This record gives sequence, C-alpha cells and structure tokens, in this order.
Amino acid sequence: MKLIGSKQEQDFRKELEGSNIISAQDGKAKAILDVLRTTFGEVKTAYILNWTPEQGEDIFTILVDLDKIAKVEISRVNLSEVPIIETFNLKDFQKRLSKIFQIKLAVAIDLAKKEHQNG
Repeated sequence: MKLIGSKQEQDFRKELEGSNIISAQDGKAKAILDVLRTTFGEVKTAYILNWTPEQGEDIFTILVDLDKIAKVEISRVNLSEVPIIETFNLKDFQKRLSKIFQIKLAVAIDLAKKEHQNG
C-alpha cells in the first residue's frame, strides 16, 4: 500500500512511534520482548499494532521487524507467567485486514524500514 501523507497516516505514525517495544522500559514490555526474542531471535523493531485488554490478560498484535506478525497474550495478574505467542506471515495476515488497519500496518512497516536503515 502506498502512503500519501494523509491525516490518518500522520495520526497512526504518532501513535506507533510511541509503541516500539524495543524502547519501552516497563515490565510488561520486557516480558513481551523476551518472548519475541525467544521466538524470532534478534529483534530490531517491534511495533504494537493493536492492544486488547481482557479480564485476566492483555493481547498485543505486533509487527516484528519488517515481515512478521505476532499475537502475544500476557497475564495482567501474574507477570511471571510465560506469555502465549502466535505468529503469522505478514502477507497472510494483511489479507484479513480492514482498509484502515492496512493503512496502520503500512505506516508501521514504513517506520520499521526507516529504523532498519538507520541502524
């Protein structure tokens, strides 16, 4: 999807810039990053695309690097509980998305590409 610099894209960019788990410092972000690194090895970028708070856990949908999607379920009650992870191929995942979520994903991929180029 080609980005055009729309207001929606700018809003998503601002939201996503603050959602890169690599730069987060809290315990939940560390637990998510640990499970991502265990699953994928080295992780340069991990942008939270969606967060669903449930009664006993939080479910995060995350763009990992440039081409992987992870759904991570992490306990809200017991942070020592091992998070559950489900992984998806980016192409397969994209097919199921609404137009607006496709835009958000395209912005996240653009941010990840810039970060990967910068080092």
